[in-house]
Amino acid sequence: MENRRRWPVTGLVLMLLACCVAASPAWAELVYKTQYRDHPVRGTTPPEVWRYMNAHPIMDPDDGAAYANLTHDHDLSLQVATKNGACRVTSLTFRWNFVLTLPKAVDYGRMSASTKSMWTNFVAGLKRHEETHRSIFVNCGEVFVPEATRLTGPSGCIGMQRKVRRFIDQRYASCMAKQKAFEKRDRSRVLGLSFIRAATGR
Repeated sequence: MENRRRWPVTGLVLMLLACCVAASPAWAELVYKTQYRDHPVRGTTPPEVWRYMNAHPIMDPDDGAAYANLTHDHDLSLQVATKNGACRVTSLTFRWNFVLTLPKAVDYGRMSASTKSMWTNFVAGLKRHEETHRSIFVNCGEVFVPEATRLTGPSGCIGMQRKVRRFIDQRYASCMAKQKAFEKRDRSRVLGLSFIRAATGR
């Protein structure tokens, strides 16, 4: 249940989402896509699956082990020009690439009906958690992309691109603070799901 900044460029794109923002005179576009991946886990009972998940977690070089995760990368295309005596953004495209990885029970068919139900609810809870992280990022982008296009600089545009990129970096840092707050709020809900209670004997 962690957020990461890097992800390997592999896998099948299963969902493509795009949002265009036209809140300013400049051309502003926020584009994002999501790949869903499976992380196989084994076991037929909650304790068995739980032990396997802890022994074979999803690993990330930045944040370590997780049961599910959302990794992301982004790039920015930016053009500026002098208009009416000032340097202005003429076009800005911010592309966000997400990879959402969820555990998949390899031995699902051998589970009891009650375990299947708990497992399905558990994975749905993890998915909801990671997709909320994605929504927080996208909502941030829907604000800072049009804001960035309204920035101006001196005629000649020296340093203007650097100014815009620095602005987006600052807004991105604010978005990460929102991510951490959500992670803290929602962790207890996820850890309280029936599958984990059955697995840990709580």
